[in-house]
Amino acid sequence: MSTLKIALTGGIACGKSSVSQIFKKLGVPIIDLDVIARTVVETNTQGLVELVAHFGNGVLNDDQTLNRQALRQQLFQNSENQQVIEEILHPKILEKMQTDIEKLNTRLVVVEVPLLAEQNLSNLFDRAIVVDCNEENQLKRLLKREKLDEKLAKTMIAAQASRKQRLALSEKLPTDILENNSEIFEMEQKVQDLAKKLLNL
Repeated sequence: MSTLKIALTGGIACGKSSVSQIFKKLGVPIIDLDVIARTVVETNTQGLVELVAHFGNGVLNDDQTLNRQALRQQLFQNSENQQVIEEILHPKILEKMQTDIEKLNTRLVVVEVPLLAEQNLSNLFDRAIVVDCNEENQLKRLLKREKLDEKLAKTMIAAQASRKQRLALSEKLPTDILENNSEIFEMEQKVQDLAKKLLNL
């Protein structure tokens, strides 16, 4: 059985995780690239070995696990560091994703890909789902969730692809837009309807 690979994406605080949880409740398998990104840098993994070889032991905690804060500082120091980190980790993340998909024997799988538009990964998927909300709601939710000051929250939103760029994914892939400006029960109904549609493709 060939598995329909669907990328689930959306801006920070737009409701991606909520949509993912609803799909999970409906029995649709979910693969989260953020979770995979953590597993490929666990102790003794090739990913961690390569990061230490490039950045030194300063990116390790005392217990030899990855010090994420130290790595993040390297990331923001210059754009070359970002490129190095991506070159080390991205192939490993995508390989693990592929292995996890192949282990499934299901009609469809939803893969949470926070940076689908930014990292130009659309060619790996059959379809996309974009969780979208207006900018006012996005900022309000982010401020509430992360307890940030408004300036930092706006910087975090600006660092991602714009709404326009994400919505333009439909030019590369068949894309369903889930508009998330209302109550969660309305979103549950939308996801149920979408799951039914996708299972019948």
